[in-house]
Order: sequence, then structure tokens, then C-alpha cells
Amino acid sequence: MKKTAILLISVLAAISCKYDEARLTAPVELGAVPVTVNMPTSGGDVDIPFYANLQGTISLLDDSPWATLGSTSFSGDGSLRVSVAANDGIRRYARVLFSADNVARRDTVTIRQDGITDTLTVSSTSVIVYNRMGDTSIPASMTLDPSSVKATVRYLDTSGSSWVKACSVRNNAVIVRTDDNPSETDVRSAVLTLSWTNGWAQKIHRNINLTQATSAASGNLVGIPTSFEQVRAMAAAEPQVIQDNIYLEGYIVSDRASGNVAENPQRTSTSIDYTVTEKSAVFESLDGKYGFLMETISKDDNVFEPFSKVTLLLSGAQLRKISSPDRYIISNVRSSMVASSVVVGEDGIPSKIMHISNLKDDDIYTRVTLADCEFPIRKGGLSPLNEGYTRTLNVDRVTKSASLVRDSEGNSIYLYTNTTCPYRRDGRKIGNGSGPVSGIVVSEEYESFREVGRYQLRHQRWEDLGFASDVSDGFSSLLCEWRYLRQGNADHSWSATAGSGTMTHTYTLASPNPTYNTWCYPCYDQSYLGPVYKSCTNENGFGITLEDGTDYASSYTGSVEKGQLLVGAGWPMAWMKETWISNSGQFYSWELHFSTKNITTDVLSLQISTLNASQEGKSPVHWKVEWAPSNDSGAQWATVATYSVPDVVLWSLTQPWQSAGYKPVNIQLPLEMLGLDDVYIRLTPADTAGNTPQGYCDTKFVNGSAGSTSKANNALNYVAVRYNK
Repeated sequence: MKKTAILLISVLAAISCKYDEARLTAPVELGAVPVTVNMPTSGGDVDIPFYANLQGTISLLDDSPWATLGSTSFSGDGSLRVSVAANDGIRRYARVLFSADNVARRDTVTIRQDGITDTLTVSSTSVIVYNRMGDTSIPASMTLDPSSVKATVRYLDTSGSSWVKACSVRNNAVIVRTDDNPSETDVRSAVLTLSWTNGWAQKIHRNINLTQATSAASGNLVGIPTSFEQVRAMAAAEPQVIQDNIYLEGYIVSDRASGNVAENPQRTSTSIDYTVTEKSAVFESLDGKYGFLMETISKDDNVFEPFSKVTLLLSGAQLRKISSPDRYIISNVRSSMVASSVVVGEDGIPSKIMHISNLKDDDIYTRVTLADCEFPIRKGGLSPLNEGYTRTLNVDRVTKSASLVRDSEGNSIYLYTNTTCPYRRDGRKIGNGSGPVSGIVVSEEYESFREVGRYQLRHQRWEDLGFASDVSDGFSSLLCEWRYLRQGNADHSWSATAGSGTMTHTYTLASPNPTYNTWCYPCYDQSYLGPVYKSCTNENGFGITLEDGTDYASSYTGSVEKGQLLVGAGWPMAWMKETWISNSGQFYSWELHFSTKNITTDVLSLQISTLNASQEGKSPVHWKVEWAPSNDSGAQWATVATYSVPDVVLWSLTQPWQSAGYKPVNIQLPLEMLGLDDVYIRLTPADTAGNTPQGYCDTKFVNGSAGSTSKANNALNYVAVRYNK
């Protein structure tokens, strides 16, 4: 009994004495503080405190000569020392019993010691059993005693026959003996379960799906082989059940452990279905040309191993096609449909290496490697979000993030990361150089960003991000870059943090920020690498490696709230301005000034990361990028591109067009800008459209004009102009 219970008994006894002094009895106290003690393989001594107000004995309940008790009796409160020997075998446990004399009171403490994990691994969890072939041998490896494994069978077919006659487990194989299948048309299926109790008294099991082919006379068939092309041709917009006894062979190119196989849909503004990616796998044709997204009935049916060759029975599954672009989904997949599965490794699947411009609709739901890529927003991690809106802090308002990847041809693609991805914000930096990026090609909307292109990529492991660590080891060079706060210049502009150039805001009708000597103000930034808690200190920085190799802001000791720095913290750059239109209707701009003299290249580009930071909405939604060789009053500004900016999330009115992080944008610049002493780029509202927390583009942002008390905040936390070397 622990002290809380003892105190309660004492209080109850004290109360009862008011009514019957003769019934008052002293409570019995006996109990150890810990329930379980964990010890390393190296062993050692551990002290176990206990409470007692009577005498008793201490003993080991199990035959555990590796654990030595420092005492075998007690007469009051104390501490028991237990000496544990080193363990070079499998995991083990011992139970220490505290037993009171003359009173039926006992307590136990379990000592668990680490060791070799009790494992049984088979070469395939789905096996085809052929007729007149004798026993079926499944290669296996194990660290446990084969005699400790129990085999049970559950039949899934409707034949009514107990056709699995015996199963024996050996050190290197599982041997299954079966009756022949008499049917010339119907396959038979069963689940063979191997179970054992490990060294910590935990029940463990492994399932093997057995599919028995039709009779030898009919050819030992598991169905009619079909192709990915044929199955795609069967698909329609309305889901339909596959009736034919057909099967597909292909490769599993996804990894359920990534938590990033498919989108976890946002059902409402405050609920997300996290089971979808657990039930999803991507099935690619043997030639790598086509792919299906598979959805299993339950997460337990998702038995697919990454980089495995699979034979999949399709009878009973559902098939559907989604258009614009065309992609194909096989649902209602059961584990029993997996006739065979053999891990072949990454080298065993087709290699598809291409540039972003080469992607086509047929690549959707296949694994590709995009060559010569970089992560151009040189700060933050895979999912720089306000974690107060994610499952990290037990909130279901944001389901994924989108990072920007660009290649040496100047094209870009968004890299999706679910909030269920375990490595998305674990403190690691993304390399600043270039390299290959691999993943599953998808076509999914991202409502807060609006423009995300026809295709996106879903990584399946950290190693899919092959960026070199150093920016010098890449295909591009920086003309100018702003990625952290700097003091403003005498003209209230601020200089690039890398390269040469200045940035300013064209609204100069009010006094500049006295702290930073600019026309703008600091804003929050979600670039902290993590791990993220509600409030944490800086452990891993913000993903900013300076040119001399030092980690920027590593000495920052302030609080990092929900993965973001608070307003005015003054570390990673996030400049904000609230005034974008004059009383006469003139638009103001973010303005960059730099030189391209002596620069020759075939790719020149601009990257920004932006967010409308007012929770009132009413900030400019539609923007344009313009350039000119001069910024005087007669300059002719040429439009280069347009983009939209999401509003920051608003807790009580979270809407699909709002974002918990900045939107990164890649813009190819015209080569006419090269060879000039002066180049000006400005980011300017394209119209007066603005959002409210209730509607998208349902207002104008004129109330953010000069002299207004309302704010139409737009913020930038990264800006760069770069060119190919």
C-alpha cells in the first residue's frame, strides 16, 4: 500500500473514532515505491525504497539467480538493495516479494533487465502454398527457443476444410504441412499465427498469410494475372467492386512508419482522421511506370513492407479513378489478399530519376527521385508551423505542411509533411546544398497555399532528403539573401544577410521603428528546429548556418513557444508591415535593390516566404512581382509573376485559407535583368481583395490604409535572389 492510501486509511480511521473509539485500529502499512525497475544489460545495484509498520520477509518469486537481495526481512520503513548481474542473453525479469508476518499483506516489485530482444523474423509474411509440393518452408531467423513458439491457424476461406495439418518452428525456418486443394477454381486462405512469451512475460505474435493455389490439375493458380494498365482501364469515378479472380504483381514503395504515405484528411476545422495514412500503401508496377494508392480496411491489414515485391489478389477490392489529374485508388484491401510478399530492398525496385519538368500524370503514386534539387528557404525544418494548432499539443487544426523544393532548371515543387511524421521536427537541419530528393508523387490540394502546382512529393524517410550540408556544394549562388533581423541603414533600408543588396518598404510617412531603424516591425517566426513542446528552450537552433560555419542564434536563451519565437524576439528574420495603400489609392511595396553586373547564368530566380499576419484578416491576398532598372517616378515596372498570401490562423475561427506557417514561393526571373548595375524588384498588392475570418476575398483591405488604426499586416521571413553557377 502506498503512502497516499495509508493517509486515506488513517483519516477514515480518525473520523470513525468520533463514533466508536473501540473500533479504532492501526492501519497496516506495507508497500514498495516503484512497481517496475528497469536495469541495463550491464547490470548493477538498485535501491528500492519501501514503507512498512510491521515485520515481514523479502524473497524472489522466480528462479532468478542473477538477482541478489541485500536483505531477506524487514521490520519498518527501509530500502532494499538488489544486485543485478550483467546479461548476455535475452531479456529477463525477476519479481521481489514483500510479505508481512501473521498478516495477509503482500506487495511485489518487478525487475526487468534489458538484453537480446526475443525475435522471430520470417522472410515473408505472405506465402503462396502450392499443391503436390510437400511441405512449404518459410525461411526464418530467431533469437528465442523454437520450442517456445505456439502455432495456431485461422481459416479465411469458405471451403470448411482444415487444410493446414501441421506447423513446426526450427532455428532457420517455419515448416507448414498442408492438404492439397481439390478445387480447380477457388483459392484457399488462412492466417498462421506464431506466438510466444518473451523474457519480460509479454505475449508476442507474428502473423503469416497463407494463400493456397488451385489444384495442381488446374495449374496451381492463385488467379488470372493482370497488368496495371488493365486494372486502370477498369476504373471509373464511382467505386466498383472487383469481381474477377485476378491478381497484380508490383512493388511497395511507401513506408507506413513515415506517417507520411497519404493525406490525413481534415474532417472539420477541429478534427483530423489520422488513421488514413496508417491504412495506406503505394503499389508500383514492376516497370515503375504506374502506381496505385491502396487503402486497407484497417491499420492491422496494412502488412506491406517498404521495398517489397508483392502479389496482390484483387477479388473483393474496390477500384476508383479520380480525374484532373488521373490517379487510381484500390480500397477495401485485406491482409489476406496478399498472396506473397518478399522484401527486395531499395536497389530491387525501378530507379526513376528525373527533373521536376519531366513529371507526368502517370508518375502519380510512384516513387521518383528528383535530381539536382535544393531547399531554397535556408532556415527552419521540414514543418515550420505554430504547433499550437497541431497534434503535437493535442490539437487537430492543421494536418500537414508544405516546404519548397526547386531544381537546377529553376522549377519548383512542394514537399508535403504530415503532422504524423515522427522525424519532421526532431531537431535536425536540412542541408543548404543541393542533391537528389525522393518520394511518392501525389496530387493533393493545400487550401491555405492555394497555388501548389499539379504535382507534389511525399518523402518516406529522412534519408529521402539528399541535400548536401554546405551551401557551397550546390548548383546555385546567392546574389542577395535576408534570413534574420539586422539593424536598418541610415535610409531605413536593411542590408542583405548574405550577398549584396538592400530591402526597404516604400511607405515612409511615419517614424521608423526606433529599435531596428526601419519602416517595419519584427514578427513571429516558426523556424525553430525542435523538438517542440508548449514552451521550450533553444536546443537545436533555427536551421541557419552562417557562411563561417557557425550556427546562428545558438546562444538564444529565450522561450520558444509552440515552435515559434515570440514577437520581437529578434532572431530569425520576420519583418512585418501593416500599411499597403495610401489615402489616394496608391499601393506600397516591399522593394529590393541589387546589381547583376558581371553575372551570366541560364537561371535567375526569387524566393520569398510570406504570411498575412493580422488575425483580423483584411490584408492583401493577391500580389504581383515587378521589376525595373530604376525606381524613380518614371520607371516602367514589368510584371514577372503573381502569387497569393494566406492569412495567419485564428484560433476560434480556423479556416481553410489560413496558415499556421509562412508560405514559400519560387519565382523565375527574366534573364533581361542580367548585366545591370541596378535592378529593382518590388512585391506589391495586385488588387484590394482581402479576407475576413468568415470569408475568402470577401472584403477589401482599404481599412489598412495610412492613418487607420486597423492593421493589414504582411510579413516576410525569408527573401533571396539566386542564380545557377
